[in-house]
Amino acid sequence: MAYVIFVAGLAFLFFVLSYILSEGEQQRRFWGLLAIISSLIISVVSIYSHPVKMGLDLKGGISFLVEMEGNPPPEAMSQAVSVIRKRMDSTGMAEITIQPVGNNRISVSIPDVNQDQRASVEAQLSKVAKLEFRVVHQNTDQLAPMAAVQGLPPQLQDDWEVLTEYNRPRLPNGARDPKAKPVAYPIIVSKTVELGGKDVSYAKVNVDQAAHVVVELTLKGEGATRWAELTGQLVGQRLAIVLDKEVKSAPVIKSRIDGGQAVISGDFTVEEAQELASSLMNPLESPVKIIDRRYVDASLGADSVRSGFTAGIIATLGVIAYMVVYYRVAGAISVVALFANIVLLFGLLTQFQFTLTLPGIAGVVLTIGMAVDANVLIYERIRDEQAAGKPLSHAIDAGFDRAFSAILDSNVTTLIPAVILALLGSGPLRGFAMTLTLGIVANLFAAIVVSRNCFDWLLATKKLERITMMQFLANPTYDFLKYRWQGIFASVAVLALGCAFAYINSKTLLGIDFVGGSSLVLKFEKPVETDAIRKALTDAGISSGLVQYGGDIRDRVLQVQTESGKGDAAEKLLIEKFPDAKFKHGSLEEVGPAFGRELAQRALLALSLGLIGILVYSAIRFEWSFAIAATIGQIHDVLIALSFMAILNRELNLTLVGAFLTIAGYSINDKIVVFDRIREGIAANEKGTFYEIINRSLNLTLARTILTGGSCVIACLALIFFGGQVIHDFSVAMLIGILSGIYSSHFTSPVIAWWLDSYRDRVAAETGHKGNTAETMPA
Repeated sequence: MAYVIFVAGLAFLFFVLSYILSEGEQQRRFWGLLAIISSLIISVVSIYSHPVKMGLDLKGGISFLVEMEGNPPPEAMSQAVSVIRKRMDSTGMAEITIQPVGNNRISVSIPDVNQDQRASVEAQLSKVAKLEFRVVHQNTDQLAPMAAVQGLPPQLQDDWEVLTEYNRPRLPNGARDPKAKPVAYPIIVSKTVELGGKDVSYAKVNVDQAAHVVVELTLKGEGATRWAELTGQLVGQRLAIVLDKEVKSAPVIKSRIDGGQAVISGDFTVEEAQELASSLMNPLESPVKIIDRRYVDASLGADSVRSGFTAGIIATLGVIAYMVVYYRVAGAISVVALFANIVLLFGLLTQFQFTLTLPGIAGVVLTIGMAVDANVLIYERIRDEQAAGKPLSHAIDAGFDRAFSAILDSNVTTLIPAVILALLGSGPLRGFAMTLTLGIVANLFAAIVVSRNCFDWLLATKKLERITMMQFLANPTYDFLKYRWQGIFASVAVLALGCAFAYINSKTLLGIDFVGGSSLVLKFEKPVETDAIRKALTDAGISSGLVQYGGDIRDRVLQVQTESGKGDAAEKLLIEKFPDAKFKHGSLEEVGPAFGRELAQRALLALSLGLIGILVYSAIRFEWSFAIAATIGQIHDVLIALSFMAILNRELNLTLVGAFLTIAGYSINDKIVVFDRIREGIAANEKGTFYEIINRSLNLTLARTILTGGSCVIACLALIFFGGQVIHDFSVAMLIGILSGIYSSHFTSPVIAWWLDSYRDRVAAETGHKGNTAETMPA
């Protein structure tokens, strides 16, 4: 399969290059079709050979983020990962993912974990890695093989025990065979711990004068003194280095060692010496700190998959009906492009082996809604060209050419926050960002190549002379700027109301992602009064914040927020206290307070970088007055969405931050369409003042602004009603943000652009310099 994908990939690159460079219409049709077919082959083969990987929130499981004290060196981190991996492997669970995160954190993810296994996993993870130096029995070679089978003789049982040492078999010359696999050997060691990991200061790998790999050891304080005494007593005997009840090495003491320095020699390979040195650095002598824990029951994960799939189907059918009814033949072409888009998106997800999470499914559904935005812009341009009397082939050429800049700008500005989310986000939110990023790439190819190629083949039949479409808001002549103060008042009123509700609901406004705590989700059959639940928790000494019901008719759930570390206790209490409710575990998330503050800082940074990135790009593509106006409009849309979430008493979490960043990237799309039209009007020296050019542009783009938003509204409604409880708030925020984006594109950003231009003209008049635009009305 990999060979097929590789060959098809080379062919695809060749076809795309040929498509771009082709001059004749027939050549362009041919190369474009081959590019589309090869891309679909790559995607289908990739999907077939690499099934989509499901995240823990979809298939159930548990994930931990553990933190080590201080700033351990890379060797210590590597050893910590190794120790944790061995512990997790000992549980017998499959598909365990363990990887370092940053300088002092380790992520552990285990799918298909039930509630009974969860406690065992956490106990294994929290256990210290005990490093010990113990004396080896002088007759271990003779006694250990028998003792491993029958047990130690009675006279040795009080002071000695049998452990395991892994070593490679010896060659006839007595040296260890470097090519052989390590074999388990029993070894008898004292139960008395002579030195511990706290006494080790440093350990490193080196090579001695005879070119043998050795481990150099440094001890500190009282450990160095005890080391000198111990080695003096044990000259000629073996001393075992034990980590987690496993003997890592048992070298012979050759002489007394003073000064806290030691060299451990043996038949080590470099890798074995590095592992021993890392063990001696003892990264897990102190318990690791679990700063983030998330557990999702498999049944809730299955519900999420079903809900996400249903939402995707509903959104797809809704968008198809929307486009075909309104744009007819052109709408059918957009449906072909939409299906190609979906296949390409899942092909990219599987090819790069990204994990699909529940927010990732939301990203797929939003991609379906955004997929036809470019088609709407192209079709409305084609409508304008046909109205101007151009033949269909010229109208299609001009439609694609004139819509390209707006399509490119809108996708880039959506891509900027998606990339920032991918870099700064964590867990399922990163899955959403990756899905959205790949969706944007698929959108561009589907709109520019697939749609255009369909039109080219349709024109080649000579059977289509004109594209007919429905028309919404034909020739509007609204004076948008006239109502600027009413629009500003409406925005300020919503923001003020949002601030008031944020103050009223301040205790429950921030979710555990930002303040730390436990968030418990329980499925149930019979609801219990929230006041009774809150009282039961309080009586048990468990402080609760948010206690609310949610979900749809099929899957009603109870969400309870408590202080950090009390989620399990709250669950046990509610199940015992209210047996008639038949509460059943759904999911549990626990975030430490310090990590919550860190997440809040990262969320603020992500939002800031997203807005700055879009501002810089907009300034490069447009003039600064347009860029500033568009950015203020973005901030307006994010704040409006945030205000409504406060009014609805929804908690602010990382998923909502992802929604706000997506709103920032998406809402500027409509503003780009408007400003692109204003820029065209100025460049074409259209008649009238700048005030009139803005109003004319707003009227010309009104229908396409509503229509592009309409497809995403369909997607958001599908997510709200069919996507399930987990992404419900995300979907509501997105819907509000999209509607606010349509509003601000006509009542906020253009007004600010006009004010900035008016201010510039007044300054120019006062200083005697002529302004850059036509006469404007006073602000």
